[in-house]
Amino acid sequence: MRILLGYSWYPYEYSVGAWVEAWLGRLRSHGIDVDGFCLTLNPPGPCIYWPELDERWKQRDRELLSMYDNLARRLESYDVFVNWNGINLHPEFVRQIPIFKAYACFDDPESSDRLSSPVASSYDLALVGNIAEVETYYKWGVKEARHWPLGFFSVDYDHSLTKEKILRGARDIDLTLLCERISSWRKERLDKLAAAFPQGAYFGHGWPNGFLRDQDRIPLYQRSKIGINMHNSTGPINFRTFILPANGVMQLCDNKNHLGKLYELNKEVVGFDSIEEAIELCHYYLNHDEERRQVAAAGWERAHRDYNEVAVFKMMMRHVEEVRRKNDRTLSPAARPTDAGSDHMARGEYAEAIALYGDVLARESGNSRARHNRIVACKHLLHGSQWGRNGR
Repeated sequence: MRILLGYSWYPYEYSVGAWVEAWLGRLRSHGIDVDGFCLTLNPPGPCIYWPELDERWKQRDRELLSMYDNLARRLESYDVFVNWNGINLHPEFVRQIPIFKAYACFDDPESSDRLSSPVASSYDLALVGNIAEVETYYKWGVKEARHWPLGFFSVDYDHSLTKEKILRGARDIDLTLLCERISSWRKERLDKLAAAFPQGAYFGHGWPNGFLRDQDRIPLYQRSKIGINMHNSTGPINFRTFILPANGVMQLCDNKNHLGKLYELNKEVVGFDSIEEAIELCHYYLNHDEERRQVAAAGWERAHRDYNEVAVFKMMMRHVEEVRRKNDRTLSPAARPTDAGSDHMARGEYAEAIALYGDVLARESGNSRARHNRIVACKHLLHGSQWGRNGR
């Protein structure tokens, strides 16, 4: 399976593009056939949210269509396309891609209306980062949806950490919490927690300590006994869910019900439903350190077994293979417009392109040029829909 992974490249303190390519390089060293393609226009930069994306497509924005043309050319050599961050591809363009395509999003439900909801159904498979929102995708008309956890990366933990160190080593920080403290609803809960544990280490926008640099995060976690994890709404859906236990920190996380689908509650992780319950549990485990260490060690083992970067990527590949076998198809139904009347392509042009496409598949199945010809048919579709005209 040859995979092309589309990613966003946003402004940050280091080069996100270089970081992603290094990650993909590590995956290749484990025998995974994957390459990257930047979906951000003029990187580094922001993603294009709906409805701006829809407007740019309708106006045949030259910059957007140039990126689409480059992507179509790259797809010639691949079997599967994964939009890892779920950005910048209009559903009408996605439907015209003739290989298997998967949509991934890790920002539901906060950004659903402007990111995932308008486009996810145009893909063959939705990979949902938030385990609490998988069923929501089916309500949007998505045919197949699976949970795909964020996991953690090779650069996110101390590789010298062992189970023995977790069970016997010294940690001098009782409580650690890394998150913003600006939102009014969040601030009220965090103030209660900080008042109950003034000795804790708190970092993020709105805290007196300010934002913690990336290079200081792992050393802090190596000193921390308990790590609090809180979400804006449903979840769990953040990197802390996996990075905390990967660093031997006992994780205390909200959204207890769905947390129990990722870890074994009270054995690998501890969940809570209210800030009062979180405070009570912190007191308990700080006073019962041996139990805390046992949970931290079990969580560390589970995270490193199931949620490391290679295991998580292979999980996605299994989801893709499962859906491909289930559907047993070469031309995805998603490649057909759901409403021919709303498509920019004339009915006759679409029929002509599909006829060409079917003829190519019939003649070239199993041939070394089959993939090339499928992409040619895709480009026929794109150019038939006034590709590149009236660009801004």
